[in-house]
Amino acid sequence: MRIGVVDLDTSHPAAFLPLLRQRGHEVVAVYGGQTVVDDDYTRGYAAEHGLSVVDDPEELVGAVDAVFIHSVDWDKHLVRARPFAEAGVPIHLCKPFAGRAADLRELIRWADSGVRLSGGSALRWSAAVADWQETGHEVVTAYAATYGHPLDYGIHAYSLLSGLLGPDVEAARSLDDEGRRVELRWRDGRTAVVAVAPAGTGGYGFFATLVHGGGVHHVEAGGTDLYARFIDVTVGHLSGERDQPVSFAELVEPELAVIAGLASAKHGGSWIALHDDPRIDDVAFDGQAFAASYRVTRRKALGLS
Repeated sequence: MRIGVVDLDTSHPAAFLPLLRQRGHEVVAVYGGQTVVDDDYTRGYAAEHGLSVVDDPEELVGAVDAVFIHSVDWDKHLVRARPFAEAGVPIHLCKPFAGRAADLRELIRWADSGVRLSGGSALRWSAAVADWQETGHEVVTAYAATYGHPLDYGIHAYSLLSGLLGPDVEAARSLDDEGRRVELRWRDGRTAVVAVAPAGTGGYGFFATLVHGGGVHHVEAGGTDLYARFIDVTVGHLSGERDQPVSFAELVEPELAVIAGLASAKHGGSWIALHDDPRIDDVAFDGQAFAASYRVTRRKALGLS
């Protein structure tokens, strides 16, 4: 496939590019955006990797077979993706898919209409998940933890649980006043708890403890092959070579669960259904505000003024 890159906000464009090329795909063009990097950085990235630069993402429509959208401001995802969805171009969206339930519902409608959508958190497809699935044990309950922003980084813990316990999360309730400790309930009655500690309170990582019929199992996810496994799932779906192991509606359950947890915190810790509770639309995570703070730390990491 010919692949276009939209927004150079995160570390993913640089990490994914060699993996895509190793799998025989061409990364051909880039739109850098202005959220994090400037035009000089975009031109340098393009020169380093032999890409052409476009001044508008829509210039990629008709020139690529798939697009990877790396906007750290998740509120831009639908705007960035819409021209490609309307043209039937397969889309990879950076995690988190969106910060409000209405946006996620629209993405689900696109997927239901035939648009190939993938992306989200790589933790769902990690080696830790694959190794657990090979045991054949069913999780009875679990606890997962990480650090950072409840949506931007917390999504990894939710996605890890979704991989370990499977899809069909139906509701969430907050166990605190902020939606940082959230209990999830699956349709079959199983429950699990996610805790996202504030940034700076511990080392970053992705951890889960599973209780199953044979005992207790501790998971530490990640590893050097994390992105490689992720790219295999994503590109296989975008290229049409194989379907994703879960539907897109199931793929966005982690994001819906985070938002439901925030809504629950606003509504006194009530259970909030992911798909048919209007209270989930009472809240949203502000992507623009997060991107403004992220820009400072990311530009410092890149050595930009």
